[in-house]
Amino acid sequence: GCATQGDSFISIENVVRVEFIHGPSSSIYGSNAMMGVINIVTAGRRELVVDAGSYGRRHASLAWNWQGEVGSLAIYAGRAESDGERLQIYEPFPNPATPVYVSTRDPFQANDLYLNAKMGEFSLTARIAKRDMEGFYVSGYVDNDVNRYTTASESINIGWQRELDNQISINGHIFKGHKAFDLRAAASLIPYSIIDGGVHEDELGTQWIFQGEYGRAHWLMGWEWRNPELVDTDAHVELPGNQSSINMPQAPENGRIINGFFGQYQAPLTDNLALTLGLRRDSYSDFGSHLSPRIGLVQQLGDIDTVKLLYSEAFRAPSRIETSVLNSSGFEQNPNLRPETAQTTELVWMHLLSAGYISSTLFNTDVKDAIVETITPQFKRSWGNSQQSVAGVEFEWQSAWGEHWESRLALTHIMNPVGFIHTESNNLFSGSLSYHRNQWIYSLLANFQGAKRDPNEQESPANITTTEYTDFGGHAVYSTHLSYLTQSDVELYLHVENLFDKQYLLPANRPSNYVGAPGSGRVVSAGLRWVFY
Repeated sequence: GCATQGDSFISIENVVRVEFIHGPSSSIYGSNAMMGVINIVTAGRRELVVDAGSYGRRHASLAWNWQGEVGSLAIYAGRAESDGERLQIYEPFPNPATPVYVSTRDPFQANDLYLNAKMGEFSLTARIAKRDMEGFYVSGYVDNDVNRYTTASESINIGWQRELDNQISINGHIFKGHKAFDLRAAASLIPYSIIDGGVHEDELGTQWIFQGEYGRAHWLMGWEWRNPELVDTDAHVELPGNQSSINMPQAPENGRIINGFFGQYQAPLTDNLALTLGLRRDSYSDFGSHLSPRIGLVQQLGDIDTVKLLYSEAFRAPSRIETSVLNSSGFEQNPNLRPETAQTTELVWMHLLSAGYISSTLFNTDVKDAIVETITPQFKRSWGNSQQSVAGVEFEWQSAWGEHWESRLALTHIMNPVGFIHTESNNLFSGSLSYHRNQWIYSLLANFQGAKRDPNEQESPANITTTEYTDFGGHAVYSTHLSYLTQSDVELYLHVENLFDKQYLLPANRPSNYVGAPGSGRVVSAGLRWVFY
């Protein structure tokens, strides 16, 4: 829905593990699982964290849990805020021939509250998250003096699980959520005026899964129903001179019904060969239905090598911001968009080490009716359908070596990039090296992104029949973390992001900004983590 971008910030303080399931996974996890699924596992522990750092950063969080004979309770609360880094943002308006740079900051406030309670067969999970940003500047969109951008989300999930017999179980969830983003900014459509409004979305849904075992096979089947609905999309333009305001809704206030039926069967064919079959049917009230199959063969080669051959399909219906946005100075709707589907084939090899593993993946993805960004004659971003294909290779190595060292490397290379002009890197690298001895742990982290090519509009006056582009070179950013654990379970730590204060530019969202937006500079923070029982 339109408001999903308002939930893009996720607090990782209460996260104990992040799992990434590679490849399209619509057959089990539903539509929009195009290239992978990220599963975030939260912690159930008791700890207090306090830290402070560069640009006026302040952060505090508290996690507490209780475990009894009849149930359990876990609570997390956190708050983070920052005065923001001083930035220089390129501004092509009002005359692209004489651009200027605007001085700004990017301050923010973040508040999170999580609750998880279990009693017998029932569970309750609730989350409240809010992000508040003001006083920053974005090229062609908002103004330092008047802008404010607030996102909020609340959700509650009631679950039930029962073992029907030794081999069959059922679990179900009923959930309700609310997402919103509200913006106050200078309106570029009407000079010297201010726009104040936002988009609010409610969602009600349920999911039920039966699963069990039959001999050596494992099976599951399920049903999911969701009803996301835009309930408030009003925005008002405040005219100069205290004139009456103009109502400018951002999208039609409507909803969609989504039904999904899915199943999966896993069974060994031999002692060393296993088969996985999956199938899902998604049905959208506004975009029809689609079947997404999945098949996988897993072959064990001895005790330390595994080979996987996987084929899967994924399905994504256009979002309402792509098909229904109204009265926007930066975006234009395309109500004729078709859903996109992706077919991916993967060959995976994994080799176990004495204290780690090596894995490599070859993949090829063909996307039918891919939803891609375009630029309209009014210099707005819009969306269209196209046929695309991408192929690449991934490599990962993780190992503990010696008595005190651990290391990890991950590489991705796109061999068949999507098109000549693109805003994503074809080469990615990340790595870490950690040394731990007694109560000390030191880690060095590296992240490299290859070159990017950004389509934009540079000519003055503009000529929409041609597409210009800007090349952004690759850049490497290093970070470091030092921690000391005292005898009383208090961890003292020092963390530095962008250790060498690397200066680099990234593609901007505005087509008229061909210079780019600056990346974050060096950020230093220090704090303590106290684990109590």
